[in-house]
Amino acid sequence: TLSPSSAASDVYKRQAVVIGAGAIGLEMAAALTEKGVETTVVELLPHVLPLSLDADMAKLVQEKLQEHGVNLILGKPVKRILGDEHVKAVEVDGEELEADMVIAATGVRANTSLAEEAGLAIGPTRAIKTDFRMRCLDAKRQRPVEGVYAAGDCAESIHMVTGLPALSQLGTTAVRMGKVAGINAAGGYAIFPGVLGAFVTKVFDLEIGSTGLTAEGAQRLGMDVVVGRARHTTKAEYYPGGEPIWAKLVVEKHSKRVVGGQLAGREGVAPRVDIISVAIQAGMTIYDLAKLRHAYAPPLADAWDVITLAADVAIRRLG
Repeated sequence: TLSPSSAASDVYKRQAVVIGAGAIGLEMAAALTEKGVETTVVELLPHVLPLSLDADMAKLVQEKLQEHGVNLILGKPVKRILGDEHVKAVEVDGEELEADMVIAATGVRANTSLAEEAGLAIGPTRAIKTDFRMRCLDAKRQRPVEGVYAAGDCAESIHMVTGLPALSQLGTTAVRMGKVAGINAAGGYAIFPGVLGAFVTKVFDLEIGSTGLTAEGAQRLGMDVVVGRARHTTKAEYYPGGEPIWAKLVVEKHSKRVVGGQLAGREGVAPRVDIISVAIQAGMTIYDLAKLRHAYAPPLADAWDVITLAADVAIRRLG
C-alpha cells in the first residue's frame, strides 16, 4: 500500500516499482501509470513477457510501455527492498530506486505440502502429478489414486506440443481442469488433453497474445524451427479505421507443424490466438494454415489475414 504521506497529499510524487514483467506485472504497471503513479518495472530476464513472447515481439510491448512513461529495467535482479515501517526504495544493480509502493509479480509456486504428506507424487515442475482424468498419482507406484483429484495452479499436466510435463497457471487451464475433475469425481468420464499456454492480455491500448511454444523456448528444447512474421491491418488497407496487427508463427522445420504463435495489435488479437491454438491441436502444418479461408468485407476484415501472411513468410523460409 502507499505510505500515509503519499496517500494524504496530492502533491506527493508517488512512485512504484513492479518486480516481474509477466502479464500481471505489466497490467499493474499500466494501471498505476494511468493513475499518475511513476512506475518502474524490473525484470530479471532480458525482455518483458519472457515466457510468452520472443524478443522481437516483446519489443512492441516495451515500446508501448515506454511511450506511456513506464520505466523498464531488464536483465537485472532486485537485490533489496529498503525501508522501515514503509518501503522507501528498491536496490537494483547498485542503484536505489525511490519507491513508496512495491508490487511483487514474480509468479506463484504450487503449495504441495498437503499432497506430499498424503503420499502423492510431485512432478518435475514441482506441482502435483495428475493423469489425463486429473487423478493424483501415488508417489511410490506412480499410479492413479481413485477419488483424489488436483486441478488449477497446483496441478501438473502435459504440454500438447512437446509431450513434456508442464505447469500452466492460467485461469482458462484451471476451469477446464476443474470441469474434468468434477465430472470424474461425480462418476462420469472426462479427459484433459494437456495445455498449450494460450493467453491474452492488454497493456494500455495494445492487445498481446500467444499460444504454444515461442521460438526461444523451442530452441531451448533442441527443436529446429523457422518463424514467419508479418504486419498487416485488421480491416482492408484502403478502408478507414483499420488498426495495425503483428503476427509471428513458429514452425518445426522437420515436420512443418505449427508449434506456436504470437500476436500484438490494438484489436483482434484474441480470436487469432484461438485460430493458432486450433491449428496446433489439430496437428496442422504451416501449409494447412496458409490455406485457411477467412471471411472478407472491407469494414470488418481484409481478404488476406495477418496469420496467412505470416504463414507465407514461414513457408518461404522453409525453402
